[in-house]
Amino acid sequence: MNNLLVIITKKPPLFFILSIVYLAIVVFLKWGIQPTYGTLLFLIGGFIGIYALDVAEGFFGITPSPFKSIIFLAGLIITVLYIVTSSGSTLASGLALSIYATMLFGSIGQWQINNNLDSWYRMIAGKVNANVQLWILVASIAIFFIETGLFIR
Repeated sequence: MNNLLVIITKKPPLFFILSIVYLAIVVFLKWGIQPTYGTLLFLIGGFIGIYALDVAEGFFGITPSPFKSIIFLAGLIITVLYIVTSSGSTLASGLALSIYATMLFGSIGQWQINNNLDSWYRMIAGKVNANVQLWILVASIAIFFIETGLFIR
């Protein structure tokens, strides 16, 4: 139980607030002021997604985290696209979109601190130029908004 409390308190409050705001905006755009059972499932998935990667990192205890990598992000982008377009599950969509948002918040935060995402590219042979990293981050953000739009439609 203490490990779970540590994981919850480790998350920067701004990331939590941004995640909640994102979930609220998606709920409003998809369901308006008429929530359904699907709305509740989406929010449950979204709340789980806020902490899913942190719990997984704590559970597996692998350092450095394999979840904070460009390879994981690429796989996540494909998975989220499948979930929001084909699964029909609002719980899974909330979980997947929330995990994606959490990863983006983390990478944007790291970019603001370091002006690079070198640690995200450790699994890639050779150094990736910071400008290329920035463009990939921008593309990832654009894809996130597209996938969110596909869910809302």
